[in-house]
Amino acid sequence: MKKDINKKRVAIYVRVSSEEQSREGYSLNAQKKKLQEYAEFKGWWVFKIYEDAGISGKSIKGRKAFQEMINDAKQGKFSAIVIYKFDRAFRNVKEALITLDELKEINVDFVSITEQVDTTTAMGKAIFTIISAFAELERNLTGERLNLTLNDKFHKGIMVGKSPIGYKWSKSKKMMVVDLKKADMVRDIFRLTADGVGYRAICEKYKLKPQSYYNIIKNKVYMGIISFEGQERKGIHEPIISEELWRKCNG
Repeated sequence: MKKDINKKRVAIYVRVSSEEQSREGYSLNAQKKKLQEYAEFKGWWVFKIYEDAGISGKSIKGRKAFQEMINDAKQGKFSAIVIYKFDRAFRNVKEALITLDELKEINVDFVSITEQVDTTTAMGKAIFTIISAFAELERNLTGERLNLTLNDKFHKGIMVGKSPIGYKWSKSKKMMVVDLKKADMVRDIFRLTADGVGYRAICEKYKLKPQSYYNIIKNKVYMGIISFEGQERKGIHEPIISEELWRKCNG
């Protein structure tokens, strides 16, 4: 099709699984025909047709054509995506909400001709705003659930976050345990510091950057204390050094 620079550039996305190939109205050709007719009716120029053939309804992350289309959208190659039906593009509501919200951020319209969602119209934009609001709500709820989970771990005495040097995460025990290979180095760093050895000499001995040295010396985890969002409590992990030694190094 000859390009008309005055027309709105759009992308068409079609997908069909192996078992749907022969079903009337679901084949790639059937979808493309209806979408091209819709674009022609609206006076739009089709930049490209992105096809995921023989692909099931799995996550959009596993669809090469869909990912290529999103990348092209971010590069401003077209200003709208047109699909036949929501289930052609998205596996579930959450996936749709997140993707539509991302498209809104880059000013790319979205059109589903079956569900009659068209953000190129005033009513479609209103619906899109509602969809975006639900996407934001979903992100906030996910954040709250994660925070509750982390808070629950903290109150059980479990270290929240990445295990510091000298420790490692045990999947079987579901907690942080001492890393025997590196714990001796941590103990020696604290002993040397307590004996008055300068940080430069210690860093040279263990090939540490000064910031890494201070991250170790200042960390209360080594004496058995964990922290989360400004709170502190005794952890259930095994301390590598005594509280007395920690305080001597941080006095």
